[in-house]
Amino acid sequence: MKKRVWELDFLRGFAIIMMVFDHLMYDFAVVRSLFSNYHDVDNQIFESLRVFAVSYWNSDLRFFGHFFFVTLFLVVSGISYTFSKNNLSRGLKLGAVAILISLVTYLLDEFLISGTLIVFGIIHLYAASILIIYLLRMFIKSEIVLLIIALIIIGLGIPFRFYSPDYLLFFEWSELPKIVIGLKGFGADYFSIVPYTGIILLGTVIGKVYYKEKVSLMPSVKITDKNFVSLVGRKSLLVFIVHQPVLYLLIYIVGYLLGYRI
Repeated sequence: MKKRVWELDFLRGFAIIMMVFDHLMYDFAVVRSLFSNYHDVDNQIFESLRVFAVSYWNSDLRFFGHFFFVTLFLVVSGISYTFSKNNLSRGLKLGAVAILISLVTYLLDEFLISGTLIVFGIIHLYAASILIIYLLRMFIKSEIVLLIIALIIIGLGIPFRFYSPDYLLFFEWSELPKIVIGLKGFGADYFSIVPYTGIILLGTVIGKVYYKEKVSLMPSVKITDKNFVSLVGRKSLLVFIVHQPVLYLLIYIVGYLLGYRI
């Protein structure tokens, strides 16, 4: 059994933890919509958390921090692509998970919590990107050429506003191609092919060039595999799938104990 590359687990885990924090802030930013009697209860702890979350959500810290940690996660995911023995199978399996996420969030959006529908989130992006990169690497063997393609895809985000697309208030099937490409945005969890597939492709180039032997670039650093951040990194898919339902459940439980009702 090969030893895991500790820095990849650690960096992926760190990015995921910050993502969970970001989503927790979003949940508190919209907490008034989660409870029908929010204003009647008027709990100062919940209200203070809501005010803080709204302030964070609208801050430059959130804007630049979100992009940094998303980029970090996608680059590490791209590096991890080069470690997999069967990316075609991996991409198809992730695609199935992505479809399940859309189905579950559709049901939640329709019958329980409005605004939860995920049409093309980060799991959808990663599944699609794995398959796209798999096809690219079937025909292009030069890492220089792939690097240029990655930089072009990333760079397209600037003139065409793929980094900040116009968001749709309601999902329409006719807009799906634009949502996938990045011309339109939809949902709280949304990542389009352009420019983000370029970031993952860049990660695969880094993996091919610097992680040929699939070993740590910092072997002298002593860090236990059992540390919490690395554990989250190793279980990143599971954490990503379950964290939002868990956050909602905790908020509802605490809210119920304080007198809030749906």
